[in-house]
Amino acid sequence: MKRVVFSFGIVITAVLIGTAALACEMNFTIFSSDGETVGVRPGKSVTLETEQTYTMAVEFVQDHRQCIVPAGDTVFLLEEEKWKTGKDYLPLLLLSQSGWREVAPGIWEQEIVFSAQESGTAALEVIRDCPKGGYDETLLFKIK
Repeated sequence: MKRVVFSFGIVITAVLIGTAALACEMNFTIFSSDGETVGVRPGKSVTLETEQTYTMAVEFVQDHRQCIVPAGDTVFLLEEEKWKTGKDYLPLLLLSQSGWREVAPGIWEQEIVFSAQESGTAALEVIRDCPKGGYDETLLFKIK
């Protein structure tokens, strides 16, 4: 009986590790106009200053081969609304967004330029809907 329970535990662990390995990986770095660089991690807040312009470098790494979901299908939701240029009522004003470019096999990059509009907090959700795991994390910003 102990052998069956042990074997079952190994199978469950292998399945969980295999599923996690298939999820997309995203990395975020913010560059301020005065030269500061800050890494951004989901769930950890980053402080921004009002009326400052920032560039966010986004790196998307495919953890599985031949991803069926293009990099361009990544969705950015700010305050639960699609983040687009011209939406000047949102706390982060999107100024420009480059297209995704593949910098190495399975590694894509994009640059997003924005300015912090008003004091408070902002939540930017990044979503990749994929049957092999996808990505759904929130970047938190404190605006002073």
